[in-house]
Amino acid sequence: MSDDHGRTIQKQLLLASLLCALLLTAGYFAFVNTAWGHKVDEDAYFGREVLSWKIKKLNLDILDLVGKTALLAAAMVLLAIAAVRRSALVGILAVAGFGGAVVGAEILKRVLPWRVLVPEDANLQTAFQAGTYPSGHATIGTSFAMGLLLVSSPRWRLWLTVVGGCISAIFAVGVLFAGWHRPSDSLGALAWSGFCMTVAAAFAIRLRGQPVRAIADPGRATLSSAGMAILLATATWVLAAPAASNNPGTGLPFLLLACLIIAGAFSLIAWYGWQLRGIDWCVGGTGNGG
Repeated sequence: MSDDHGRTIQKQLLLASLLCALLLTAGYFAFVNTAWGHKVDEDAYFGREVLSWKIKKLNLDILDLVGKTALLAAAMVLLAIAAVRRSALVGILAVAGFGGAVVGAEILKRVLPWRVLVPEDANLQTAFQAGTYPSGHATIGTSFAMGLLLVSSPRWRLWLTVVGGCISAIFAVGVLFAGWHRPSDSLGALAWSGFCMTVAAAFAIRLRGQPVRAIADPGRATLSSAGMAILLATATWVLAAPAASNNPGTGLPFLLLACLIIAGAFSLIAWYGWQLRGIDWCVGGTGNGG
């Protein structure tokens, strides 16, 4: 893509990737490497006990669906949509971003050190007394949602931000609700997914992007995405607040960080769809819409 519109979007995406990298780094040093971060993170983690067993079980069931077969199926979905739209290269880039995010999250969890800083650390399970930042499952849900937006038609892209926001939020708060991760791990996953998928989108625009008229109503789609985020955050608050009031020391941090995760998931996906709203993919560099 050679016009000013394409270069502007590429620049915005690359700046966003830098911001995501900074947020990922800041989250690690703020939550994983400070006593204050450990205290807030673990208060919120133990605060999940205010949730009912049914909610925890539902999230466990959803997370248990994710395995190697599901990852392969997700990659095939992205490639299939791209192939139908005659934009195979963009599909490959979307899968590369998705796969890189998933594999990279596992690597980061192993190379980023974790150490005991506060007495509450002793209350954690053995699996948590090691690297868990960022969450792999939250990365899977978020990067797949962003990949889905990348390969989709501009006709549906903005409305898919609502679906993508739900996917990302369900996985990002699900790992907290199920007790698989601390809140910081979910926030780190959002930042890491954002980094990988904004870089993938910048390359896709560089190689195959062309400007098109955005067909969807951006205002209605954005309001729908914001409304869904508010609905999920409100539902979480209503379901957990009565029990949290009996133990504000952990219940309140849990509620606040859970709502922050939901807001972050929807904001990231909505912003990504907004940036791509006027972009489609040409076939073989000919400039014909895919």
